[in-house]
Amino acid sequence: MQDFYWEPGWLPVVEEQERLLQYGRFTHETAFELGLLIKKEVERRACGSAAIRIVEDGAVVFAYKMPGTSLENDWWMDRKLNVSRLTGTSSVRAYLEAKSGLRRPFWQERPDNYAACGGCFPIFLRDGGPVYAYALVSGLHHQEDHQVIADAMAGQLGVRIRSI
Repeated sequence: MQDFYWEPGWLPVVEEQERLLQYGRFTHETAFELGLLIKKEVERRACGSAAIRIVEDGAVVFAYKMPGTSLENDWWMDRKLNVSRLTGTSSVRAYLEAKSGLRRPFWQERPDNYAACGGCFPIFLRDGGPVYAYALVSGLHHQEDHQVIADAMAGQLGVRIRSI
């Protein structure tokens, strides 16, 4: 797995995002609205094309591929999802923790199965339970993959967040 651009100050921001961006309730309708908000956020930024997916209990409940994306984006999303599932954090947080010496980068042993980079954001419910669903984006710079999800979630929840 290659190294990506990152800054040490991103880790506390990402931890805060995960703490603030939690849902009281998350339905398929919520997932559909979130997917459309992510699409609009990508278009607003004019930073490229992205593939978007929301997964709940292993089932895809939203998927959209903007023109210019391909099967390769699906492979990246699968690998990011694997990292997030094993860590219980966003894929970029796992990467930042490894770069900061807080986590062993297990994904380096099996790069065909894991990708620790931006683009998979866990969806938590406020009840304190485990991850409920995952929002995924692939196709932009890895920090943008992460931030478009976070910004769309913040807009949907009416929460103000800091950006990486």
